[in-house]
Amino acid sequence: MTDLTMDFHTNDLLITNGDLSLISGQDAIAQDLQQRLQVWLGEWFLDTAFGVPYRQQILIKNPNMDIVQADLIATITATPGVTQVLDFEFTYSTVGRTLNVSTVVQTSNGQTIQVQANINSQVSVGTIEGTVY
Repeated sequence: MTDLTMDFHTNDLLITNGDLSLISGQDAIAQDLQQRLQVWLGEWFLDTAFGVPYRQQILIKNPNMDIVQADLIATITATPGVTQVLDFEFTYSTVGRTLNVSTVVQTSNGQTIQVQANINSQVSVGTIEGTVY
């Protein structure tokens, strides 16, 4: 698997010496997982059924935490290259309707990766920040 490298602080593609930077293996899986956690359901015009139902089921008043957990774990396990969720935590703030997700997964090459994603519903399309460790 080879993907373009992203700067996780700005969500921009990385360009090195005038060329797009490429990643593969564990780094590509981590980047794909983080991007999947950041896509809101209906956001991608080529497949409006793709994404996490943040507006529909998660960043709402009084969400069902069992559904929130199931949606997030389903997104994580559907990521190509992820074979098992080893650790999973999420924190939901009702005040700002923000969600922080942290997960450790095992990949198809036997390595483990940790991914974090922070979602905020205050902006119309969502403010998305993430960090890959």
